[in-house]
Amino acid sequence: MARKSRVSVRDVAEVLSAGRNSERRRSTPVSLLVIVDSRAPREVVLAVRDAFVPEQESSSVEVRPLAGCGVPDGSRDLVVVVAGPEADAASRVAEGYARCGVATCVVVESALDFVAGDLPESVAALVTPVAASSADALSANLSQWVADVAGEKAIAFAANFPFCREPVVRSLVRDAALQNAAVGAVDVIHGADFPIMTVRQAKLALDIAAANGRRVDLSCVADVAGVAGAGLAYRAVARGLEAALPLPRWMVRSAVGYAGTVATAAVAGVRNQPGLVEGVAERVRAAVGRGADQVAFGHEEEVSREARRLPKALLGSAADAGSEEPGDSSGYIVIGEA
Repeated sequence: MARKSRVSVRDVAEVLSAGRNSERRRSTPVSLLVIVDSRAPREVVLAVRDAFVPEQESSSVEVRPLAGCGVPDGSRDLVVVVAGPEADAASRVAEGYARCGVATCVVVESALDFVAGDLPESVAALVTPVAASSADALSANLSQWVADVAGEKAIAFAANFPFCREPVVRSLVRDAALQNAAVGAVDVIHGADFPIMTVRQAKLALDIAAANGRRVDLSCVADVAGVAGAGLAYRAVARGLEAALPLPRWMVRSAVGYAGTVATAAVAGVRNQPGLVEGVAERVRAAVGRGADQVAFGHEEEVSREARRLPKALLGSAADAGSEEPGDSSGYIVIGEA
């Protein structure tokens, strides 16, 4: 049987085409209509407003009052209706847009407040209640709704509205991981699973970049090269596990294909969120500082002066703001009084 164990020119061309497709999906215009009941809770209205601030000029977000929202039409990609204390009027407006083929959600305090009318199944499927019991719950539920119903424009919505990136990326990763697991389980051409999985992981990395609002251009070459290198490592791991474990080869390759895709996606996610690492480092420094304060000030009689010294390297820039004792050149700062 033919053997295909290397990435070919055709595979490279496929990745380049995938990059163009990712950029096209990122820059696709989106149109959103937000309809607000004047009696809706102020904190809910503000949360919806803050969520739907587009980051690309090609996107359109229009806000209308419920009382004068006009006749429903199918010109929007998505419609969000923020209901007041009584959701009946908001539900009727949402149903009107659903009849025009537009996916619509009704933001209510609780899903129990939403009562769907007697609608055809195809129309009822386009109307979704989104609970807003808290700001965090609203953000999570609203972002998941966008990821579920946006279809081919999911990446464009994620690129425009950062709050919905996580569920969109999660969906992309799940689909790619399951596909690679299936490739590993079906060895049609011996050795072909490596290039197929690698190409799919490269496509995933480009889609994740696009979903995070990053322009997909030549700067993404490093991402693709990293995916190729990781693919070689995954293949070596798979071969090692095949020899070490008393399991069928297809099972091992399927598991490695799934896990490798998830790992590749995790690295791509960190690369496309440059503030993430800095944020984690800042939290670690803050936690170290708080821990030192609690030890020093909570046990003044038990902790010696030397024990209350922390390396400046642990505190980074925070140490620069601290005061050193005259003549103390040890590279440490002292927490608490002498």
